[in-house]
Amino acid sequence: MSAGHPAAYRDSVPERNAVDAITGSDVFAQRVAEIAAASGRTAAEVDADARRCLTEMCAAIGPRASRVWDRFGGWLSRAYRIDVDDSRLPQLRELAQKHSLVFLPNHRSYLDPLVLRRVLGEHGLPPNHILGGINLAMWPVSTVAKRSGLVFIRRSFRDDPVYPAMLRLYLAHLLREKANLEWYFEGGRTRTGKLRPPRMGVLRYLLDAFLTTTRDVYIVPVAIVYDQQHEVEAISREETGVPKDPESLRLLLSFARAQSRRRGRAYIRFGEPLSLRATVTDAEERAGAPAADVVDPATVVPRVAFEIAHRINAATPITPSALITFSLLNDDGRAFTVPELHRLLSPMLDYIRRRNLPLTADDLLPELRTLVREKVIGEYTGGLEPVYWVMADRQHEAGFYRNTVTHWFVTRAICEIAVIEVAEQAATDINEATWQAALALRDLLKYEFFFARKREFAEEMRAEIDLARPGWEADDLRVDELTTALRDTGLLLAHRVVGPFLEAYQVLADRLAARDPATAVERDELVAECLRVARQRWLQQQLHSPESISKDLMLNALKLAGNRDLLGPGDDELAAARARFAAELGEAVRRVGLIRRHTRYSGWT
Repeated sequence: MSAGHPAAYRDSVPERNAVDAITGSDVFAQRVAEIAAASGRTAAEVDADARRCLTEMCAAIGPRASRVWDRFGGWLSRAYRIDVDDSRLPQLRELAQKHSLVFLPNHRSYLDPLVLRRVLGEHGLPPNHILGGINLAMWPVSTVAKRSGLVFIRRSFRDDPVYPAMLRLYLAHLLREKANLEWYFEGGRTRTGKLRPPRMGVLRYLLDAFLTTTRDVYIVPVAIVYDQQHEVEAISREETGVPKDPESLRLLLSFARAQSRRRGRAYIRFGEPLSLRATVTDAEERAGAPAADVVDPATVVPRVAFEIAHRINAATPITPSALITFSLLNDDGRAFTVPELHRLLSPMLDYIRRRNLPLTADDLLPELRTLVREKVIGEYTGGLEPVYWVMADRQHEAGFYRNTVTHWFVTRAICEIAVIEVAEQAATDINEATWQAALALRDLLKYEFFFARKREFAEEMRAEIDLARPGWEADDLRVDELTTALRDTGLLLAHRVVGPFLEAYQVLADRLAARDPATAVERDELVAECLRVARQRWLQQQLHSPESISKDLMLNALKLAGNRDLLGPGDDELAAARARFAAELGEAVRRVGLIRRHTRYSGWT
């Protein structure tokens, strides 16, 4: 928000000091007594601890500090032009008259809260109370930030009963004050470019606070995407196992200097708001009892989180940088001329238009020049015409930009692999065999992508195949006719969309299968080993993309193995289950390879 919105600043300033308002309440005294009784500490000790916690976390929004913070934010985000779809903003302004709004954006950059604040302020919405990690509270910047609505919270307080109790009380106080909130529910910046699995903790506290109020709360999904990001180079190094640099003033200054260069646009898109009251009412109706008696946070909170994740993905636009990197990655390092790039992307653009997906622009040349300047894309001009390719040491960064849009194409990718599997099985019931193969792939990738419920997922599968072969369910098709129909669309995507994920998972599955089942898995050690083995396989050209050398992917593969009870310790039965897991991933990777080999010789057709 610019400094030209003093009314918004005034409207956002609480009338009472938050700490005094909370500590003077009956519910505060009750919580202190309960914690003291449960912990064996004196009430005076718990009271003093609670006041320290509240003083640490509570923030204010004052006009003077907010103007300073907004000028600082505008300067820090000067590398970008803001591109906002403002069609939902009148609705948000109207809702904000009566309700608290809780903005839950995806998290790609340290700049996310700055560019979002600017957009909201320019469209008449007051500044949010923004919950962020206390690791970012660096003096003297933190002093101004806290007086501008930044709520610094501890990243871990699992064994401390006082801190979460006070955070719940503070959130309830903000809701009573009709304040707007904001936090980044992935728990940190994305490491791969796509949306990460949500962290449920603060959302659980919000639900607890909401149940103590009478007003509805609307959760607003927000998609933020950048043409280029300075941070991606460091994030890509960290993904391969390089230690993360801790936040510091030195790092902040380096980041600020990097924003002196123009890096394109920052795209802000708002998804459909979600009524928390309606969600809780739905839970009441399912249980047939009042919410206070039946609302189970273990059920409601994940439902809210995953619904918001779906709505963020649905609002995420397809940008030129995503299209360029999508087309150039997984092509064995081959270089393309601009006309070849256009021919390569033509079937994809046709597919995007047929599905009416949110495309920001189809003019690739300006963003291609930026990617070349950033040395993500290489350029050779010594021949008859310039050619372009992804630089060998920047494929993780290119993958980051491509992965901002892979969620739009993952069902298509699953469809391609499933049809190949069905063809190999020579199945007679094509519909049922394709569905079962798709469900198995969906389960393999459930920690990477946010899939719809089975009924909606089935409809998505039918729609994808129908794009290739309209009326396929009604006709008595052979499998080879269906595979031909998919191929003839000129668009095969599985190797580009899910290839790196499945290859990373295969590395972990293989290393898990090689371990003694009687020995408990040490998770950090296994992930480190898998990163080393993945690098070796890449050097031996056994992996098709260095993107598979990814800590984030290995951790998600580990989650999948844990979900299947494969981490042990166990006996020969566990060893056999691990071997089946490795074989399942090996088959998926092999089928992706068939698609890759086909496109290698015939473009995307």
